[in-house]
Amino acid sequence: MENEHRYDLFMKLIDEFDQGCDLTEEYDALLHNYNGTILFQAESQMIKMIGNHPGITASEISKSFGKTGSASSQLIRKLKEKGWVRQERNQENNRLYNLYLTESGSEIYENHRQFEERCYQRTFHSLDRFSDEDLNTYIAIQRHLNATFHMDVEESRNLGTKRR
Repeated sequence: MENEHRYDLFMKLIDEFDQGCDLTEEYDALLHNYNGTILFQAESQMIKMIGNHPGITASEISKSFGKTGSASSQLIRKLKEKGWVRQERNQENNRLYNLYLTESGSEIYENHRQFEERCYQRTFHSLDRFSDEDLNTYIAIQRHLNATFHMDVEESRNLGTKRR
């Protein structure tokens, strides 16, 4: 009986987690307006990465985002075409290009940074009623869940490769 109650509680936790994932997915799929400039989430995240790390290379971005080089290069090309990103040949390695924001890219970066800071502050203050101990407990639980989710992903990958 006690185990059944705990399992029901666990299922409520998973339902809340799933709702958070759904909202995150919805947010990521939306077009975002940063003072009149409309961006996809992937574009704003790429601009943020380049703005935070001027001179970063496409391969470093790919590794950081866990994307293929091709996917990152396509997005970088689109941002260059829009005039938000420029690339310069690396002085030490002619095969590499370093990425920088243009003036208009920097404006978008700053507008996105301000928007994101407002979101983070809103979320931060919404947690005022929880103690530091509560937050540390949540972090510990989420880390543990993430480790288990990682195992689920690996099992699914392995099962997927064994199809006939």
